[in-house]
Amino acid sequence: MKKSFYELCKDAGTDKVMHHGYHFFYPSFLEKLRNEKFTMLEIGYGSGESAKMWCEYFPYTSFFCIDIDTEAVHSERCRIIKADQSKKEDLQKITGKIGSAKLIIDDGSHNPRHQFDTFMYLFENLLEEGGIYIIEDIETNYWKPNAGLYGRFVGDFNLMKSISSFPDMINHEFSKIQNTLKISTVTYGQNCIIITKRTLEEQLYFDRKYRFEIFTS
Repeated sequence: MKKSFYELCKDAGTDKVMHHGYHFFYPSFLEKLRNEKFTMLEIGYGSGESAKMWCEYFPYTSFFCIDIDTEAVHSERCRIIKADQSKKEDLQKITGKIGSAKLIIDDGSHNPRHQFDTFMYLFENLLEEGGIYIIEDIETNYWKPNAGLYGRFVGDFNLMKSISSFPDMINHEFSKIQNTLKISTVTYGQNCIIITKRTLEEQLYFDRKYRFEIFTS
């Protein structure tokens, strides 16, 4: 029997379950992918615990990780590339190398500005239709302006406020706010946001004229 997400995280020593409790949310989205062959990207390598866990949790996955300090070949199908998520040219370079990804996880700088800019670029340019994008460690959005920890300074930008229009984008049929990112769902969990991208079937289905348009402004 395959080990669970929680068990693999504990074995690897990652704080995804030891501290954050992501096992309460992630399996609902990720368990169905365990037997699939796809490409995933995680931002932030640290000491490698998370990379070890992902490569075991998804045994058929091509795993890429970018880190501002590390470049390494973790295994035949797990590669760490040195890149800075705050630099658009690095995100473009990574997108060119990977091509597309079904799962993207941002466990990088935790800087809200970086979280937002990275999401806006990779969700549109790297994430596949029907893919999953997870932003971890959103706690920094609740810190005081210019607070810092481990050399990470959050500034005064707030990711949570910047994505507050996402529900209106999802409901563009009624709101008239264009869903340019093709967002399907947004799920908020403790210290994380899980955002899925519409499939082509969803796009075709919801790209329609609202039947009660006469009642909207």
